[in-house]
Amino acid sequence: MRINRDTLRSLFYVLIVSMLGIPQFLVAQETDTTQSVNIEYITDQLENIAQTTDLNLDYSDLIDEYLYYSNDPININGEDNRRLVEMKLLNEVQLRNLNNYIQDYGGLYSVFELKTIPGFDAETIKKILPFITVSGQREKEKFSFKDVFKYGSHQIILRYQEVLEPSVGYETPIDSAIYKPGSAYLGSPQKYYLRYGFNYKNKVRIGFTMDKDAGEVFLKNQLTDTLSVLVGNKVNNIFDFISAHAYISDIGILKNAVIGDYHLEFGQGLTLWSGLAFGKSAEGIQIKRYGRGVRPNTSANENRFFRGAAATIGIKGFELTGFYSNNRVDGNAITADTVEEEDAVSSIIETGLHRTINELLDKDVLKVSVYGGRFSYQNRFFQLGAIAFQTKLNLPLQLNDDAYKQFYFQGDALVNYGFDLNIDLGKVSLFGEFSASSNGGLAGIGGINAYLHERFIFTVLYHDYGKDYHNLFSYPFSESSALLNEQGLYFGFKALLLPGVSLSGYIDYYKFPWLRYQTDAPSLGSDYTTQLDYSPSRNTSMYFRYRHRNKQENYSGEYDYIPMLSDISRNEFRFFISYQPFDFLIFKNRIDFTRYKEEFKGQENGYLMYQDILYRPEVFPVELTFRYALFDTDGYDSRIYTYENDILYAFSVPSYFDKGQRVYLMLKWRALEQLNVWFRVGRLIYSDRATVGSGTDLINENQKTEIKVQVQIKL
Repeated sequence: MRINRDTLRSLFYVLIVSMLGIPQFLVAQETDTTQSVNIEYITDQLENIAQTTDLNLDYSDLIDEYLYYSNDPININGEDNRRLVEMKLLNEVQLRNLNNYIQDYGGLYSVFELKTIPGFDAETIKKILPFITVSGQREKEKFSFKDVFKYGSHQIILRYQEVLEPSVGYETPIDSAIYKPGSAYLGSPQKYYLRYGFNYKNKVRIGFTMDKDAGEVFLKNQLTDTLSVLVGNKVNNIFDFISAHAYISDIGILKNAVIGDYHLEFGQGLTLWSGLAFGKSAEGIQIKRYGRGVRPNTSANENRFFRGAAATIGIKGFELTGFYSNNRVDGNAITADTVEEEDAVSSIIETGLHRTINELLDKDVLKVSVYGGRFSYQNRFFQLGAIAFQTKLNLPLQLNDDAYKQFYFQGDALVNYGFDLNIDLGKVSLFGEFSASSNGGLAGIGGINAYLHERFIFTVLYHDYGKDYHNLFSYPFSESSALLNEQGLYFGFKALLLPGVSLSGYIDYYKFPWLRYQTDAPSLGSDYTTQLDYSPSRNTSMYFRYRHRNKQENYSGEYDYIPMLSDISRNEFRFFISYQPFDFLIFKNRIDFTRYKEEFKGQENGYLMYQDILYRPEVFPVELTFRYALFDTDGYDSRIYTYENDILYAFSVPSYFDKGQRVYLMLKWRALEQLNVWFRVGRLIYSDRATVGSGTDLINENQKTEIKVQVQIKL
């Protein structure tokens, strides 16, 4: 293992900043906001998203609200308690029972009163405690510009991270990179991240995010003249990616407005939803979407946002939103061979990586212009919205002739429009969305949340996305990432069996009427999950989970010249327990076992077990998080995903496969009242192989070590 000069220099700078806090080393400890996202429901959702994509995503947009309200808790007696439903910490019947209790008794005086409200079990109360406070009902505060910068808060985050073992992508000299345009990294192995944010009561937000990935160029003058001419203006100095925004909300009839980079979330995500969203989980009933409308982009995902302006005005239940975006994204460019032909792109790339010549040449080749609007009306029992927008590309999307892509979108213009609906009938709520694209493609989704008893809730959801439905900004409930050519019926439930005991889960049947990737025929699939939760005491909780998934893909074997499908099943078993023997010490244990079986072939088995130790002292200003994990699988198909505790706004959800061990240690030091410092080191060690990774990321050792250092300054 070698530490180069750039690594030493980066560590030196961080340590100098950290040492400024030594005189205040014995300052009392503050609550660690990273604990607020270490809730099993949230971590499970991040694991589920990671299983559906090969992208290394930044989930900041998904957890920003949890982090904010862990610092500025929601008054559970106020109108903002509905945000607990939007954050999926409560369901609608729990909120209704809570508000009825407040109306009958004049509000809660203590969080312990939650135990007396129907539908609030021990696990739910434990889940919402980091985000709530109990105080008297207050009138809505009037907005005052003079208070914005007087009482607003500033935050700066600086991060450095690096894999210490060099990969083959760095072994090719930069002078010869032109001869290996796809296999030589032009930049350094360090990853740098800078984030600034100003926030005044979540009503005024100003911020920017900058990011340089490992392998990307840090300074332009590091490139040779030949490379500089070849990649042109595709290389930035220091940071490869820059995102910024200015956002305001709740000022008279102006509900919200944003300039810069932003997201739009409406309805059930079928017509317009640009960001990420939670999906299926063992919770079962938390499947309905609660769109947040216009919101700023705070993540470092480089191709998943709008860039321009958007605003919403509203009065007496009516709201009107208008938006415009003009953004450049990465794409595989196709250069015209003749004068009659035109340039095009064969696909849109979402990795956000610009390390090699090929990746730089694909950077920002496609300009995507979007404009449109939404009109909605909402009262206590009813909500209806209508959306329409147009997408224009400066280069047409031109796909290859794979049979399964026959109905995929091609061209340079697309119009989408849709209607979404919510009806609250007391113990039953209805929700849904219908959408269409300008080529005539149709899609629909509809569901029912039924609260038959305060201790039993179920959800039914049906969706049907036509094989010719086109949408570049859709993120609804689905099994496939293609968001077309899919039909399905979902049933989810949750039963509070006994005090401290609950049973939840879902049954999901789906089919694909047309061909899809690696499946050259219509196919079927199913997904079953059930989970038994048990909380014997305030300091101990555990669950057992079983999940079975079945799908169909092309058979690849001895007779693969005969088109046929093979049934693939996956069974997953998990036991998890968390116990807190002392207020400052938490232990977490998890055991996973998975069995993967492909028809006509053998099966693969795999297991994972880990021990977490979380040390959270009340006075001493250093927190410690430690994990030791062992894993053993028969191959990649039996891999197991697991969420890892990480530094603030950093995420790690790796998949473990083959045989080895994983260990990491994270320290958080509150050096000053305004200064927090994190240090994290993790090592992956294989015992049955001599290399780690593949392609340009191949490491010719059996281990991979990553370090992260982060400084947070709060003013």
